[in-house]
This record gives sequence, structure tokens and C-alpha cells, in this order.
Amino acid sequence: MAEPWEYIHTKRVLNKYGLPVGAFDPEAPGEQTYDIYWMNIRTKRGTPSRSHEPEATLRISARNEGEDRHLGITCSDLKFDNTTEIDAQCENNALTSPKTWTLKYSNGSPAGKGLVEYTQKGEIRNSRLFMDDKEPAHSKTLGPYTADWCLFDAVQRLAVRKDTTKHAFDLIEEFSMIRENQFLIYRGTSKITTDQSAVTADVYCHYGESVIPTCYYVDANGRLFLVVSTRRTVILKKEGS
Repeated sequence: MAEPWEYIHTKRVLNKYGLPVGAFDPEAPGEQTYDIYWMNIRTKRGTPSRSHEPEATLRISARNEGEDRHLGITCSDLKFDNTTEIDAQCENNALTSPKTWTLKYSNGSPAGKGLVEYTQKGEIRNSRLFMDDKEPAHSKTLGPYTADWCLFDAVQRLAVRKDTTKHAFDLIEEFSMIRENQFLIYRGTSKITTDQSAVTADVYCHYGESVIPTCYYVDANGRLFLVVSTRRTVILKKEGS
């Protein structure tokens, strides 16, 4: 059975970007930028294939602040001009669990409507999720928890710590919706090859109720360089590109 990184579209992207090289410390202050490719590329018979260009970009900065972990997250949709910015103060724990955050959304080009913007504040208070000081529908008392973009930071630090524990948690999807019964497992290593080089990566997989299973590939230095699901491929951009 093929590994997720062996999907035809993902391999094409890997060959385009290449594999990471050089030192990396996930505990040091830094910023990483990823391109996002959607996997559901379908064309009618007899029509040319879509160009394989990224549909979105993701930028994540991380640093330790005292006992906390601070994340700055920006996701930009290149086709529809949507931008989501998240400033999150997180627990410095295995899952980089967010404690408080501000989410800002803007859409620069909705047809005929001009600029659309909103800001939303989130907080975990006594293990309960609050959005703008109100609990969302279908709320619950959280156990261990994290948010989807926080997993990008978490898996890097788990890898350098050689943490192979099966983590059970609640997911705050898109920093707003609770998904119960989630798991992050270590699947071992996988040798990833491109036309130019090869690397052995640690593989962490996230699965659970109402989510698409996703694999995270981390190199020997603790650098997350590839995230793959049946819906999308997320790949690390080289510095300066």
C-alpha cells in the first residue's frame, strides 16, 4: 500500500520543491512558510490539466515566552484573497495547547461586496472554550486539547524529544469548533525520495471523529517539511523562495 507521500500529486510537488537540508532547532525562535496544494484536482476528459500552483500559503512563527509558547499564524488563500491571522498564547506542552488567541479574518475581493473583515477572541477558561466571552454550541469540558495549526509546532518538538506516546485529545478546529476523540500517533519512519535526493522522516498521524486523517513528516533535525491528507498537500518552502 502506498504511503501518503507517494500520492502522484504529492510526489510531483516534492520533486518541484526538493527536500530540506541544514540545521534546524524547533525550540529556537523562528518562522516557517508552507505552500498548500489541494488534492481534488479534476478535469474533464479532453481538457488540459490545471497548472500545479499553490492555492494557499501558511506562515507560522513560534517562540517561547516565559512558561508559555507563542504562535503567530497567517493563512492566505491565493485564489479568493482570504487571509486568516491568529495570534495565540499557548501552553508549552506536548500539544502546544492554545490558551488565549485573537483571530482576524479578511476577504479582499468578495464579488460586489468590497472588503469583509472580522475579529474574534478565543479563550480556554476552566477547561471550557469561550469565543468572544460566550460558549459555542455543543461545548464541553475539555481534556487534553489543541488546535489544528498548533499541531504543526507540536509534532516538531515531539520528534526531537523522541516522543512516541499516543496522544488522545480534543481538537479546536479552525480555533472555533470542538472535535472530540482525536488521536496523534507515531507511525515510525519513512524514507522519502525525490528525483534528486532522499531523506528518512519521522511520521506522526492525526486521526479521529469528523476529521480527515493527516500525516506529518519531520526530518532528523525536527523540521516539519510535509503534511499530507487525501484533501491537501502542505510543503515547506525553502528560505528565501
